[in-house]
Amino acid sequence: MIGLTGGIGSGKSTAAAIMASLGGVVIDADRIAHEIYLPGTDGHAAVLGLFGDDVLAADGSIDRLLLGQVVFNDRSKLAQLNGLIHPLVRSEVAGRMADAHNDHPQSVVVVEAALMTETGWTGGVGELWAVVTDPELVVGRLVSGRGMTVGEVRLRVAAQTDNDARREVADRVIENNGTVDELERAVEVAWLEFTGEGPAA
Repeated sequence: MIGLTGGIGSGKSTAAAIMASLGGVVIDADRIAHEIYLPGTDGHAAVLGLFGDDVLAADGSIDRLLLGQVVFNDRSKLAQLNGLIHPLVRSEVAGRMADAHNDHPQSVVVVEAALMTETGWTGGVGELWAVVTDPELVVGRLVSGRGMTVGEVRLRVAAQTDNDARREVADRVIENNGTVDELERAVEVAWLEFTGEGPAA
C-alpha cells in the first residue's frame, strides 16, 4: 500500500491518476471528505452545529468556499473542523481499504490524502509518498487554474505543513516543479521501483 500526500496545488491528484493508470487502486480521501459534507450525513449536521447556516449554499449543501473563508482565517476554527471531519474520513477510508484488498488482492492500494503529514496518519500504508512543489509555483497554478486570489492561496498553503516537513516524513518524495510529462515519468520510476518491476525503460 501507498499513502500519497501533498499540499494544495502540488499535483497530488495528477500523480494519483498516473498511479491508477499503472494499475493502482486509488482511494481519494479528499473526495470522501467532500461526500461527508453532503446533506443528510453526520458530517453535514456536525458542521452546521459548529458554524451555523452561514456556511450553507442555496441547495442546502455546505458551501466549501464559504467554510474555507471562515476556517482559513481562524486556526482554532480550522482545528475544530478537522476534529469533526477527520475521524469520519478515516473510518470511511478504512472500510474502502478493506473492500479494495478483498476485491483486488494483487493490486497496490493507494490512499490519496492532503493532510497525512499534518495529522500523522498514513492509513496503515506501507510507504508514504509526498508530491512537493515550490510554493510560488503553487500560487501561479491556483490563481490561473482555479481562479483563486493570491491571498486565498497563501492562507491555504499556510494552514498546511511545509515541504520540508513532508520530505522529512515521506519514504519517497516526488518533486513536481516541471511539466506533466516530467511528473508522469517520476511517478512511473517510483512505481516500478516500489512494485519491484525494475527501472522504467
